[in-house]
Amino acid sequence: MALLRNSVRLLTFKRSDISIINYYPFHEAVRTISSSTRHTSLLTNKNVNEYTQKYHSGHLMHFEDGKDVRVVDMRSDVLTKPNKAMRKAMAEAEVGDDVFREDPTILKIETKVAEMFGMESALFVPSGTMGNLISIMAHCCNRGEEIILGDQSHLFLFEQGGYAQVAGVHPMPVVNRKDGTFSIDEMKRKIRPIDDPHQPITRVISLEDTHNACGGRVLPLAFIEEVSAVAKKHDLVLHMDGARLMNACYALGCPPGDITRHCDSVSMCLSKGLGAPIGSVIAGNKFFIER
Repeated sequence: MALLRNSVRLLTFKRSDISIINYYPFHEAVRTISSSTRHTSLLTNKNVNEYTQKYHSGHLMHFEDGKDVRVVDMRSDVLTKPNKAMRKAMAEAEVGDDVFREDPTILKIETKVAEMFGMESALFVPSGTMGNLISIMAHCCNRGEEIILGDQSHLFLFEQGGYAQVAGVHPMPVVNRKDGTFSIDEMKRKIRPIDDPHQPITRVISLEDTHNACGGRVLPLAFIEEVSAVAKKHDLVLHMDGARLMNACYALGCPPGDITRHCDSVSMCLSKGLGAPIGSVIAGNKFFIER
């Protein structure tokens, strides 16, 4: 199924009564195609939200010929919603004040995630953007320090450049390959010399797994280990933007700890395909989480 890079495309096709909706943001048009009714219509951004709200995932589209097509909304994996069991768990969850660290449910999920990643501690935060931002801020203690990251990474392309805007951390991009990796040699060249006061201080290397802008590619474990070895040699921190890390675990057939064991910190979203309406968890050592 071809996607139009410069449009928002709603592609409806008659195959087992399923309709697929694909969404590419920042563009101007939505095209709806139905093989069952053989009609094509063009929608503007003004009514794309109205259309997608009306025909959300699981909804049946009824056409004049009497044929129904069920909608699967694939604009983003954040569109997953809690099922009945999750809603029941939410309603019955034991709660408390998290400022005083007295919310047992939050403490349980933090403990569980830390154990899954093989980390000492974890912290629940409202969003993946916040998780990445405060992770970088915790690692970079001074303004003017630098993070090496892929030029197609979510941290570099989006998130409003929060590490620079809020924390005063300078980005040093390396060229992402199509599989989400980058050249180790280029990364080494981008590490700043420690004896030149005119240059920023390299502090963090950031990876993204799975890699969103590279088509959801899974980073090879050997690549993560190789990056980690360079980071340790230069006394740098390795952060993993693992918003969709569970997808990588499924693809590799391994537990999360196998991916993060070479990382100093990780941020994972609970809303990316996992059904939670909000929330992320960051994990690392106790000092990192306390900071």
